[in-house]
Amino acid sequence: MNAIDLFPTLKTTRLLLRPFRAEDEAAFQDFAVKEDFWRFLPGPELDAELVHRFIEARLRDAEAPSGRDWVFAVEQREMQRAIGMVRLSIASTEHRQGNIGFSLDGRLRRQGYASEAVQAALRYGFATLGLHRITALADVENDRSHMVLTKLGFRREGRLKQNFFVRGQWRDCDLFALLRSEWPSEQEPETAIA
Repeated sequence: MNAIDLFPTLKTTRLLLRPFRAEDEAAFQDFAVKEDFWRFLPGPELDAELVHRFIEARLRDAEAPSGRDWVFAVEQREMQRAIGMVRLSIASTEHRQGNIGFSLDGRLRRQGYASEAVQAALRYGFATLGLHRITALADVENDRSHMVLTKLGFRREGRLKQNFFVRGQWRDCDLFALLRSEWPSEQEPETAIA
């Protein structure tokens, strides 16, 4: 398998999910340093230096993809700029388990971009990678992520107490899961792999 096979570009009506490019740093410097982007991410507050290092790491991933972990830049096709990211990882090849996470520019909320982006990644995970189950973790206070996951058919399986130590505080998160057999095909967007 070559790098293109290991790191595809996924297309939907309004979005591209693709490997990161150097020019994505300017867009991420604009929105990723804002609290509404990083607030629920299990890591430090994002500043310009951390965003720079994140983009550099994603560029290395794009050059040598693992075939087990994809962090897609989410590009709004009309604007031709990155608006966020979606991560899809294979947790177990033997048991066909994966997990997913996402964060998008908070200024674009309530326009369906998160649902569209996550749905494209789910399609790749279930239809192309043959995953049986995909999980997601969401901070208990992250109502927006809970809404996106529920809309896409995920069910809440439980609460993980003090699962992440984030910026000096233990945080609880909810575990969501979706089986391939539960994946609502009527929500499947027109998605192509380039």
